[in-house]
Amino acid sequence: MKTKTINSSKSQAAEELINNVAQMPKMLEKHNIQLPKPTQPKQQLKRARNANYYETGMALNITYGIQAVEYLLTYGPDYNPSNPELAIASLETLNTTGQDLLDNSRLKMQENKQEVQARQEVYGDLKPLATRILNELEASGAPQATIDKARHYVRKIRGTRIIKIDPDSTTNHISASQTSFTEQIQHFTDLINVLTPCTEYQPNLPELQLTALQAKRSAMQDSNKTVSKTQAIWSTSRIERNKFFNQPVTGYVDTFLSVKQAVKAIFGANSPQYSQLGSLTFTRIR
Repeated sequence: MKTKTINSSKSQAAEELINNVAQMPKMLEKHNIQLPKPTQPKQQLKRARNANYYETGMALNITYGIQAVEYLLTYGPDYNPSNPELAIASLETLNTTGQDLLDNSRLKMQENKQEVQARQEVYGDLKPLATRILNELEASGAPQATIDKARHYVRKIRGTRIIKIDPDSTTNHISASQTSFTEQIQHFTDLINVLTPCTEYQPNLPELQLTALQAKRSAMQDSNKTVSKTQAIWSTSRIERNKFFNQPVTGYVDTFLSVKQAVKAIFGANSPQYSQLGSLTFTRIR
């Protein structure tokens, strides 16, 4: 293959070629030409092992357990395992108990979610309420020291850093936000304690009066306790459910795995009966 020369010189040809390549982006921009972007290979999405996945896995175990019993019923007296725990009546009881535990756990989960939402509603107006309280206090003629104390707790309720960070500083700073539900209760309590002895704070609006603020704090405390209670009940129901399914040997999963082994022993590894149950998977949920 012959090399094309420009101005009868290979070195000049190479130099002009380099210059042309360098000018290419400007030419493309001038004529509004866009090159297609290289395509990236699609990445396989890994299945997220989240709570919904675990819940689905539990439900599938029950589904396959019910299907297994239906297969066993069609075998009639031929299915006669030596272990009484593998008898059809025992397996039906397992399915019923497992479904009840699943249903109960989901019910407790929903109850907890409802209480979490209710707590959000109780706390939802706390920041704007604190701002209104501070404005009322400033307009009441209260001492500046009292206003400063109140402003301190209002800032905490808002999650504002009390000591500002120097923008030119290179030091790493730990988050100073204290906005957990428990901390919000404490900040609001401290704000009420600042207002209580202040005789100038006498708002006309009912929602800004001390009795209303104290009732608000009680509602916050009650909602926080209720969420903690329902969270504990839900967590315990999951422990009971998981123990039932995952218990070695006598648990739901191991029992149905033993059923498959019993069918293999009774009918043979190459039997159509074992082929039916062999397609059913029973999985422990971690």
